[in-house]
Amino acid sequence: MSLTEQYVLDLYRAARRGEPAPPAPGRHDWRTLRELREHRDVRAAVAGRQGRRRGRHGRLTEALRAVRALREGLAALRRRSAVPVHELPDRCEEGADRGRDVVGRPFQCG
Repeated sequence: MSLTEQYVLDLYRAARRGEPAPPAPGRHDWRTLRELREHRDVRAAVAGRQGRRRGRHGRLTEALRAVRALREGLAALRRRSAVPVHELPDRCEEGADRGRDVVGRPFQCG
């Protein structure tokens, strides 16, 4: 049975019994999740374990910190290994080794 079918059935039962209608699905999802998280933390405390709390958006924050650290590390590597532009060989200078193309032939000055 789908969520919508269950909700319609609950509405029908409530109307037959003269009870107030149940809340629409999805209306209190965040509150329910928060209550479940608090319940899990209480059970962990009773069992002598530390509650698993990372704060709001914990996994996302951890991933962003890792990406930021990686980006800073790469930027530091680039700063250390950067060759000043005036020290690079001229692209059209004779005898300057500029590498090879896809086929393996040496690059030629255009």
